[in-house]
Amino acid sequence: MTATTSQRPLQRVGHIGDDDNRFCGAAVFADLAERFVSPLDLLGLGFGMPPLDDDAREIIRCVSLCLTSPDARVWPLKMTRLLSSYGNSMAGYFGAQLASFSDRMGPGTASYAAASLRWLQARLPTDATAEQVTAAVAEHVATRGRIAGFGVPFRREDERLLSLHRLLAGHPALQRPFWRLHLRVVDALRASAKLDPNIVFPMTALLTDLGLSAERTGLFFSLLMNHTFAAHAMEAAEQDAAHLQTLPPASLDDRSRALRRSPRAVSAATRSAQE
Repeated sequence: MTATTSQRPLQRVGHIGDDDNRFCGAAVFADLAERFVSPLDLLGLGFGMPPLDDDAREIIRCVSLCLTSPDARVWPLKMTRLLSSYGNSMAGYFGAQLASFSDRMGPGTASYAAASLRWLQARLPTDATAEQVTAAVAEHVATRGRIAGFGVPFRREDERLLSLHRLLAGHPALQRPFWRLHLRVVDALRASAKLDPNIVFPMTALLTDLGLSAERTGLFFSLLMNHTFAAHAMEAAEQDAAHLQTLPPASLDDRSRALRRSPRAVSAATRSAQE
């Protein structure tokens, strides 16, 4: 059965017209061209965020800098280069991001972290005691599972987190409610589980304070990382074919057993040799 117009979800993103286009409720050339000063403004509008001011753009700039982890030894970027080595940078750029988008690692974890922050905020008064925060965190872990954005593998501290604090020193964002709540959650998990945050949890707090919804936070993170994936994808498409498509024989050490032959094959081979 074909859905009637009233049953279909509304498409609110926009449309093109004869003399102007509309995007998220605004005329592109008659309105947005006058008000918007950065591509980030269009990105924020597309994600349903309130209009960005200079403070908000500075936060997003700092978040983007701290999401710049361009080491090709990290497996999503290694996959980007492998896929792109066949000459198609788009395959590497999108393929590796799809493979790494999950609730355990990568930008997808940010949506889970944001949902946890909103869940905790809904259950805690603004003047909550340390005991109340600890109890709420324990309830979250018991009923909803771990809070994403904690754990720093292979090193004592997340260097990106240290840089984020340095970049935002004195910024008004550090006085906003979700940022302040995230600090209290960090204290609670350090005390109860000996866990330190990685870069995801504090950046999620910053963006939640800017009005970004939890469901859209992961994709927002992904877009702020696209320069890293794009750079690796383009470089690998241009130069990595000879190195990544085939492993050099000298790098292989075959320790598998020799191929086994069935008794019938051995018997047939013996008869053939005798003839």
